[in-house]
Formats: sequence, C-alpha cells, structure tokens
Amino acid sequence: MHDLSRRRFLGVVAAGVVVGGCSGQDGTGSNGGGGAGGIPKPGQYKESPVLAARVKSGDLPPLAERLPKEPFVVRPGVLVDEKFVKLAQGKYGGTLQLPQELPNFDPHVFLGNIEPMLWAPNGFGYAQGETLVGNVVAGYEANNDNTVFTFHMRDGLKWSDGEPVTTEDVRFAFEDVLYNKEITPIFPDYLQAARRTSNAPAKLEVIDDFTFSLTFDAEYGTFPAQVGIAQWRSYGDIIKPRHYLEQFHEKYADKAKLREMLKEESIPADQWFNLFTAKQMGAWLDVSNEQFMGHPTLTAWVMSKASDGVFGFERNPYYFKLDSAGSQLPYIDELRSQLVQDKETLTSRALFGEFDYLGERASLRQISLIAEKADKGEVTMHVARMHRLPISFALNLTHPDKVWRKVVRDLRFRQALDLAINREEIIENFYLGEFASIPTQTSNGKYDVAEANRLLDDMGLAEKDGDGFRLGPDGTRFRIPFEVQDASEDHIPMSELIAEHWKKIGVFTTVRKLDATVAGERQEANQIKATGLWAAHDMWSSAGWDDYLPGTYWGPLWALWNSTQGEDGEEPIPEVKELFELHGQFMSATIGSPEGKAALEGILESHRDNVWTFNPVERSYYPTFWTKRVKNVPEGVKEEVFGIVVNISMEQWYIDG
Repeated sequence: MHDLSRRRFLGVVAAGVVVGGCSGQDGTGSNGGGGAGGIPKPGQYKESPVLAARVKSGDLPPLAERLPKEPFVVRPGVLVDEKFVKLAQGKYGGTLQLPQELPNFDPHVFLGNIEPMLWAPNGFGYAQGETLVGNVVAGYEANNDNTVFTFHMRDGLKWSDGEPVTTEDVRFAFEDVLYNKEITPIFPDYLQAARRTSNAPAKLEVIDDFTFSLTFDAEYGTFPAQVGIAQWRSYGDIIKPRHYLEQFHEKYADKAKLREMLKEESIPADQWFNLFTAKQMGAWLDVSNEQFMGHPTLTAWVMSKASDGVFGFERNPYYFKLDSAGSQLPYIDELRSQLVQDKETLTSRALFGEFDYLGERASLRQISLIAEKADKGEVTMHVARMHRLPISFALNLTHPDKVWRKVVRDLRFRQALDLAINREEIIENFYLGEFASIPTQTSNGKYDVAEANRLLDDMGLAEKDGDGFRLGPDGTRFRIPFEVQDASEDHIPMSELIAEHWKKIGVFTTVRKLDATVAGERQEANQIKATGLWAAHDMWSSAGWDDYLPGTYWGPLWALWNSTQGEDGEEPIPEVKELFELHGQFMSATIGSPEGKAALEGILESHRDNVWTFNPVERSYYPTFWTKRVKNVPEGVKEEVFGIVVNISMEQWYIDG
C-alpha cells in the first residue's frame, strides 16, 4: 500500500473505500453517498421484466450473478444534486424517442452512456470540494505527492456480453494498445504527468486481479479529475475488453482469420493496426456509431439495430448500477434515435410529442413556445446552465497567409475587434436580456467603438477603400472570412451580427456556413482563417476541459509544436509559451489548492490580456424539455446545474405513461 496523507485518507474513506481494499463497500460511500440507508443485498435485487423473462428462459444468468459484488448504488444526489432532481422510485419499461442529426453519432445517446472511472456529484463537483468517488471502479487512493494512484476494480463486474472485467483488461489496454506505437502513435497526454508531453507515459503496475496502480514521474494533482468526467472521457482508454479485441491484434489473433478480415476491409496485410483502430472504442465510447455494434461495453445501453436512419439501443443486462431499493438500472428498456436533417422543424416536432427529449438543440428564441406547452402540462421545461460558452469566435493565428498573420497577430487588432462587439445587443437579441452575462473572466467585456477605431488607425490600418473598409499591409481590402458550422440555431445568426459589428469599424467580414465534415477537414489542414464554435469556459475551473489552449481554432501549429515537443508545428510566441506553462502548473496542482487557483487565474488573465478568442457572453442558460411521460428529470428556470450532467444521468430517468 502506497503511503497516504491524512487528507487523502479521509477522502478515500469518504468515497466508501477501505484503505487496503474495497471489501464490503460500494463506490458511492456507504455512509451517505447522496442518501441514507444500507447497501441493497442480492436477495433484494430487482430487474426489468424484459430481463426477468430472459432469465426464466435460461438465456441469462440470475441478476445476482450478473452484478459485481459491490454495485454502484445510485442514491438521491449521487449523480445530480437533490435540490435539482427529486428522485422517485422508477418504473421499468418504455422506449425513449430521440432525434439524431448525424448518421454515425448522436450526442445525447453518447452522453447518456458516459461511464468515467470516477464520479463527483453534478459531474464537476470536485471543483467545489466534493469528493470524487468510484464509478466504473470501486474507488482509488493517491500517495502524498500525487504521483501514484491505486484503483480498486469491482469484483464481479462484467462486460455487456457477460465476460468478466479484470486487471487483464487494464494490462491489455496499456501494454498492447497504449504502449503500442503502431496503434497509439500519439500517447494520450492526460496519461502523462500534468498533461505535459515531455513527461513519461504513466507506468502500469498490476497488483492483483482487481487492483492496479498508475505511476507518474511528476506531481499530477488533477489526475482524478482527468479520469472523472473531464472531456467526456469514459473508461475506454484504461480498461478494454481484451477477450473481444484480441481477435484484431496481431499478437493474439488467428493469423488466417486476421488476414481474411484485413482483406474484407481492403486494408493492406501489413497494416493490421488500422483494422484494430477501426474496431476499438477509445476514451470516447462511441456507442451510437454503427461501426462499433457488438463491441462489449460497460454502458447502460448498447446498440442493437441500425436501419434506414433509425438506431436502436437496448438495456445492458450486466449494467453495474442499482437504485437505493436494489433495482438494476437503467429503468428505460430502449432508446430509439431517428435521423433528422431538418433542424428548423426539430423543436416543433419535439413539442408535439414526436421526440421525448430535445437536449441542447432549442434556442431561447423558442422559450415562449416551450413555456406555453409546459403551462398546459404537456412538457417538462428546464432552463439550465450551459456547461460552456455558447459561442466563441477565433482567428487562426498560425494560418500560413503572411499578410493575415501580420495583422491578426498584432494585439491591437484583436483588442479592437473585441471592443467593437456590442454585447448588450447580443444579450438582448439572443438571450432575452437575462439568460447570459457580459464576460468578466475570458474578456474585459468593454464596448468602445471609438477606441477600437483608434487602435486600428494606430497599427497602420487607417487607409480605406471606396466602400470604407480598411486596407491591409499589401494595399488590398483586409478580409475576415468566417467559416462557421451550423452547430446551433444561433451560430450563423450571431456570426452574422458579429460581422456587422466589425464592419462598422471598417473590417470587412463575411460569414459562410460550413458542413461539419468539411469544417473538420479544412481545420485539420490549417486552411480556415476564422471560425466560431464554443469553448468550455464554465468547466475550466474543474480541470475538466483545456480549450483555453491554442488548438484547432486559434493556434493549431502552436498546439502541434507543444504536443510533439517541438518536432512538428511551429514554435509559439512567448505569450503562448507562458500559457502552456500555466496549464502545466494548473494540471500539477490539486484542484482548489492555492497553487491551482493561481495558475487558473493566470490562464484567465492571459485570455483577457491577449484576446486569444472573442467571447460575446459568459454564464449562459438554455431551454430544454422532456415530454411529460419522462420522469426523474429537473424542472425550473435558471437552474445552476449543468444541463449536460442531467443528460449524463439518463440511467435514472424513467417513463410513466
């Protein structure tokens, strides 16, 4: 047993883990875990009639044999705080009807199936001092300097096909996948200390069938957060179904069968690793992708059918969670996701009952329609906190165009654009004057057109063409060509409004709607000069997201330089190097510690001082709703729980009626 500090010892005990083992404890903390009462015993277990019938027919073993010895008991408050969701004892059955906008991915099915290694109330509660507890694993411990983390797996946990989950699945994940450079040419930085790519990959030690440790070569105080809900990671990098994936791995596969599979997939015989990559799920459990049908998971639902734009998901009979009465979760038997390409009618179709849940897709401009239906008792309305900035605009500071670089890398230019954004107009038009705030953390939030014009003149952009637009250093009209995905009902309209704000200071700006696939390809090739999507600012304090760093949008070559330790990409300017250093300091420190808070404030100050991105608002809310038949969901306006965490707690929803 690695040495434990008193602080960490108390945290482990609070998480329901006995130091030296997990016997007799559940991963939510038997002395509370969000609710009172003991742990349900096998004789108290209950299951869906659908599964009970399969047990009776001999198709499935009894429930007590399908669950781990220590199931995760989802008491009230464990997933979502009780002040937001008053849990009722659920009913089994029903099909949840969902819309899907992409042919191979549905974000709401994906979110409903997220299963991280660890969990905290409301998903990110550890940023407010909540104790991270076991989810897929029963619990964990850390040594005094946060370099060794020991995980206790759930004895008896099973994959969705009934095969046992042990540390051999962890050994396979590391030794045969993560450490294999053909399969994993770029090692995941969250498995390197402080997410610094200069640090060594985590070293795995398998202690016994259900215990393993990861050792880092430097302090890594935020590592528990990284294997919590951070970046929507599930267990998929760390625990892999060895029994299933070995058939695609050169080291274990039947050679003749592997050759045949490669031939069927038109993959060269010496590139078996491409077949393996295509067959494995990673940290993102892409359960809504038909490509992975049949891949064993630990999720609440698994894909069962895909045909003509309709995707079906059935309950996982081996799912490891119970409610406090001993009923196996999830309550809902099936999810049905239907491909819908007409976004304009999506909200109205959902309001008339065609779909049970809309997720993040509705705009505040439709809140009166939603409220009207809610007043009639036809839907349950929830206006929740957005977990991110609803939109964030960026200029690509590493685009190869030399004239572009000279202009956009001048801080005065970015300051001028930021000052020209009329945020009060945006809040009034898009957020009804009350559902968002003028930025104070990621931007100075000031509106001063006169100062914006002065800065542009001062940097040498005073000369204008016959239409009043500023000329660049090459003597031609300087243009900002926004290429924006239609990611929400507001993305294109707000981009167009921002373009008008910038035109008023003489900066010619256009907006072009871009297909998501095309956008990804152009961004990957460093071809997009300006775009707008979003940034997860609301989760930065929890170490849950790091898009305060240059990446796909505002500095892709700088990000590549950092991830390859200078072997590729472009060396960043000093201010960006400082941002990377602050990031490392933040990742090293324990969340909430003075060191961590200081590093985060430095990151925010860097954004305010350097205007890396343009953020019209912060602290926003969005409306969503469920048909009235869906229960155990929140109701209310301007609730402080992140709406996305409610989605992640889908296993506790049930259908009544």
